[in-house]
Amino acid sequence: MNSMKLKAAALALCLGLLAGCGMDKSLTMTPETGEKIEVTLDRGDDFSMEETAGTVLVYQKKKVMLRCAFISEEQEKAQRASIITMPFEIHKQEKDYISYSMAGPEGMVNYYMYPVGKKTWLFAATHLPPEAAEKVLSRIHFREAKS
Repeated sequence: MNSMKLKAAALALCLGLLAGCGMDKSLTMTPETGEKIEVTLDRGDDFSMEETAGTVLVYQKKKVMLRCAFISEEQEKAQRASIITMPFEIHKQEKDYISYSMAGPEGMVNYYMYPVGKKTWLFAATHLPPEAAEKVLSRIHFREAKS
């Protein structure tokens, strides 16, 4: 009887660990805009994320796939204005969204800026090509967190 309970407990533990492998992970960030932004990542396929000095790093296995910072609307406008002073390629541009590429010291960098709150914008950077970067971005979700 005890061995049956032990086997059942071991099976429950294994199922619990397996179920947790694909679960989403969430972080709550409070950027300089004062808003609380909840960041949620679909952790399937060995994806994970961590917060370091106000930046969210998204990994697949141990490789950094995406760096996310949070900026104000004024900072977003200044960043858009500055890109025209350097060689760049716009991939997609709408009223509240832009994705573009620029050559950096470590190669081509793709950038993404769009609002994730009332006063907060995402500023994301990656060395991935645009198609792969879009797939990573589709795994990460942002929303204003309740105070």
